Amino acid sequence: PEERFQEIHGMTIEEWHAKLEVKLKDETGMTSDEWYVNKVTATTPFDFIHERYGTVTEDDKKLVKDLQSLGISDGVINILFDYVAIFSKVGMVHPLVKEMGENWHKGNILTVEKAINFVREERNNTEPSMKDL
Repeated sequence: PEERFQEIHGMTIEEWHAKLEVKLKDETGMTSDEWYVNKVTATTPFDFIHERYGTVTEDDKKLVKDLQSLGISDGVINILFDYVAIFSKVGMVHPLVKEMGENWHKGNILTVEKAINFVREERNNTEPSMKDL
């Protein structure tokens, strides 16, 4: 995949990410991490759902309230929703998302920073290593 990417784009994936990071910093004055933290903390879970799915259902509202009642902050809820959207092959199934929220609560994943680190770890654990290709 790396070779094919370089053939198409004339640069490595790492170089491409670095170029995007510079562009974002020039446009917003923020790194991608700063931009993402700002987005998840400044957006309500309802707005987050609306942006991603176009509508907020009564079930969505109940799910958000259930997660909030666990003591999970809106920023962490938004990261959970992103995590589900990126990694789940079945979509945002409310009972599954609620269970994941409960697991995050039990695992003390209650800050935006811990949630981001957890998602990054999961991503790194699920990506195949180059030696497996």
